[in-house]
Amino acid sequence: MKNNNTAKKSSFGSFIKSNKFKRGGMATLMSVVFIAIVVVLNILITALSNRFPSMNFDMTAQGLNTLSDQALEIARGVENTTEIFFIGEEDKIRKDQIYSGYGFQYSQVANLAERLQEANSKISVRFIDPDANPDFMNTYAEDSLSTGSVVVRTEKRHRVLTINDLFVKSTNQATGRSETYSIADSALAGALEAVNLENVPVVAVATGHNELLTSSARSGLDNLLERENFEVQEVNLLTDEIPAEAQVLMLPTPSTDYTDAEIEKMKVFLSAEASDLDRTIFVTSYYSQGELPKLAAFLEEWGVKVEPSVVAETESSQVFAADASYIFAKSAEEVLTDNDYNLLVAPLTSPISLYFTANDDISVKKLWVSSDSAYAVTGEDSQEDPKTGEQVLATMSSKLIQPGNNTYIYKNVVVFGNSLSFTESFLSNTFGNRAYVSDLFHEITKTDDSALSVSTERVQTSTVDIVLSVNTVIILGLWVFTIAIPVIILIVGLVVFLKRRHL
Repeated sequence: MKNNNTAKKSSFGSFIKSNKFKRGGMATLMSVVFIAIVVVLNILITALSNRFPSMNFDMTAQGLNTLSDQALEIARGVENTTEIFFIGEEDKIRKDQIYSGYGFQYSQVANLAERLQEANSKISVRFIDPDANPDFMNTYAEDSLSTGSVVVRTEKRHRVLTINDLFVKSTNQATGRSETYSIADSALAGALEAVNLENVPVVAVATGHNELLTSSARSGLDNLLERENFEVQEVNLLTDEIPAEAQVLMLPTPSTDYTDAEIEKMKVFLSAEASDLDRTIFVTSYYSQGELPKLAAFLEEWGVKVEPSVVAETESSQVFAADASYIFAKSAEEVLTDNDYNLLVAPLTSPISLYFTANDDISVKKLWVSSDSAYAVTGEDSQEDPKTGEQVLATMSSKLIQPGNNTYIYKNVVVFGNSLSFTESFLSNTFGNRAYVSDLFHEITKTDDSALSVSTERVQTSTVDIVLSVNTVIILGLWVFTIAIPVIILIVGLVVFLKRRHL
């Protein structure tokens, strides 16, 4: 027995020392080490790509997952702790399982948010399952959060982005096909900037007089202003004080007259002592809203009167949708002189009469005018041979105040002869109303030269392909797969072959 055991040990020892074992063992060890390296690299790269999303190549044809330079600049400048909350299950968001039926690639929004987070450690991204976090949802009950909403907040304030703030759909007039565009880059960057600003211009909207532009009818305007980083607040002039920080008080087409006390609040709002900010009362009208004598008297002091008639056109080329009272307006270029505003539409607009253009310290300028082929329609006038001529459709009356030696502020009264121009239909990208209204609000609040608004190109999502750039194709296709990997395999094979040959 002893001899047999000794023989077996000797045989086993000889096998371990043999070249066959050494070659096989070395091959096995190399295989194990190689697999281990691949696994470790995979884990490391996955962890790094999760921590640094920009490591992931953007393989979309339109660059959907790449932040604009403006968005990156805003993110890097954030100094306050800022949280971005996505409402919805993380897995469904990342797999594009929400709003997929509308052609929205929602995962792109999360990808961009995580790149904002990567750019600045003060920014964090979280996913909120509404079913599992009822307390969070109740905190923002007034914002009517739903799956797909994004909440961006700091200690100063918060902004809520809806799916309509992140994506837009439009019809291609040439093909008749529906196209989907992402505006997530500018929406996220705009919200990020808005919640971090020390002060934002406030637009107070008066209520309590059966206004034609209700909150729902005004949704397009409110969304536009909030996207331009204005804060919109409603105020009842009869019971509430106008917010001290408000720069604009909007009277959205009241159908009942104001009281003396409310008119006095408007006058105080525009007084030199009330504020050292530029301030504006912004009035919209409707041709059949009825007589409002107290408001009319207030406007008369500022040199204007809204006439109880409607402007119509005699030239078919000057009307929209073949309706003579839906006319194309022109910017009078007395206030906004830098831009060419195409397709300004003024539906059902009352003409405005000017009592004066300059009177003591008040000057009156035209904002919108009609063509020379327009006329004012009244119940008494015959339309067979109307008296045509340019009609004034919107005005701005201004009073320059000098509270200090080198300090100047403006108190303004802006009057539009219509309301429909401020509804969502006419504030779409199709018309020039949107750009004009945006520029006008920046002008009257003196924020037109600031970085308040964020505007980046919208990106079409409905034609996205996983397409690599030419440079990436060359690097991956030619150098990596065609040259590098085969050369490495060839070298390893030659080394192993030569070693085995000399054993």
